[in-house]
Amino acid sequence: MSGVGPDLAAPGASVMAARQVTITLTSKVVGHYEARSYPDDDYNNDGMWELYSVPVHEILVTGTEDDGTASTYTHQGPRFMPFFNDTAAPEGSYKSRGWINAGLSSKRTIVVPEYKPHYSIHNAYSPYMGAIVLKDAFYIHAGPDTLADIGFGSAGCVEIVGDFSLFKSDIWSLSGTTATDADKAITKLVKARKLIVEIEEATVPDIKSLYTRKIKPLW
Repeated sequence: MSGVGPDLAAPGASVMAARQVTITLTSKVVGHYEARSYPDDDYNNDGMWELYSVPVHEILVTGTEDDGTASTYTHQGPRFMPFFNDTAAPEGSYKSRGWINAGLSSKRTIVVPEYKPHYSIHNAYSPYMGAIVLKDAFYIHAGPDTLADIGFGSAGCVEIVGDFSLFKSDIWSLSGTTATDADKAITKLVKARKLIVEIEEATVPDIKSLYTRKIKPLW
């Protein structure tokens, strides 16, 4: 997926037009993940993290390869996460207070308004950068390495389990752009209004009832 961009193309050279790429947040549950609440991960103020078993959903990336072949790449990530902002000592950067089963549940089609290539996640360490904006502070970004990598949290963002750079590369491979890396390809798609997110309607789980255990803080 290397080449020169449109501004550097030789006179008369053909320039590939960006193709639509669709990310589908499906309603299909493919596993469960033990998450902690965010931004406050100690509900009882006892020095321990409470963990909750949230559903993990199938996430699809679909589009067309350069040779015209239709392709679908499969990923996974939690759509709903435990949000808790203690009313007694709230985190000021979040307007919401108390407990929320956070995430986007209603069926909708989103033309991605923004891509943040330098975004790094706030709730844990991840080597992967970037965030696809859905609306407001709801993003698609990096998540845990595996479902056994417990303790990540979010305020309702979709966290891709595994190698987030692979997720971005799948979008790149379908983009039809001459971008020289995945971040540039995604940026071009967003600018062309050709990165689409389809959200399937899904039932919001009662996350408090999915409590599993307490653990000592991992970081």
